[in-house]
Amino acid sequence: MLATFDDFIKQNPICRKFEHDDDMQNVFDFLSKSYVLIQLIDACEAKKPAITPVVSNIEHFFADTNKEHMNTLDDSFTKQAIGLMVKTILEPFGYEVWKQNNLSKNSGATKFTSASTYKLNPIAPRTMKVEKRIVEIEPIITAEVQEVDK
Repeated sequence: MLATFDDFIKQNPICRKFEHDDDMQNVFDFLSKSYVLIQLIDACEAKKPAITPVVSNIEHFFADTNKEHMNTLDDSFTKQAIGLMVKTILEPFGYEVWKQNNLSKNSGATKFTSASTYKLNPIAPRTMKVEKRIVEIEPIITAEVQEVDK
């Protein structure tokens, strides 16, 4: 089962202040989307910080100056909490924090400078996995196409 925002709060009681923060809930929901999870895991496999491919997207959640935000990315604790979200989200896939690395300059990050890289622990208990596979598509021949060919 995918991790939930409640799992994040339970695993990180110091982050309870974010429990009713729409921005943080939206960041968590974004990070939990399948296409984003695949990007996070691909970054892990490339030995890059997991958030590298989506860091600029994360920063956009806090960029709307017309909206009142409960927290800001100028606060180190908020950025650390987002890192803890990633940890919670990747855990069911068997990924564990490996080390902290600087984000590359072409990541588009303006508020984040570094983030955790992760390694797959083959003996970690996992409840989720990503399957990538190549499948041949069989051509579909309809009666209409067959008639045109005659």
